[in-house]
Amino acid sequence: MRKRALPIIEFVVAANDNNIQTATGRAAETLLTLVTRGDAGVTAFDFKGGPAYRLSAYIAALRDIPLSIITVREEHDCGWHARYVLHTTVRIISVKGAANDN
Repeated sequence: MRKRALPIIEFVVAANDNNIQTATGRAAETLLTLVTRGDAGVTAFDFKGGPAYRLSAYIAALRDIPLSIITVREEHDCGWHARYVLHTTVRIISVKGAANDN
């Protein structure tokens, strides 16, 4: 089985366009998904290849940048799950090595 390539992205936070940030690996994949999904946010089940089991860790890494990401608690029959929504405007500059899942 071939490993998937994880992205390396460069981006700027809209409030500070002069400071280029870099995210790599799963944190970068999570940021790209947050940006793509917009106000719909993301859950662990929104990722190709199955659920992102450590999604909260990737969110924590992005919050350390710091990006504002809110957690929405969604109740269901078996308990609840988290939906994360990016509230910081970011501009993606480049994406390298993005996953091409087969």
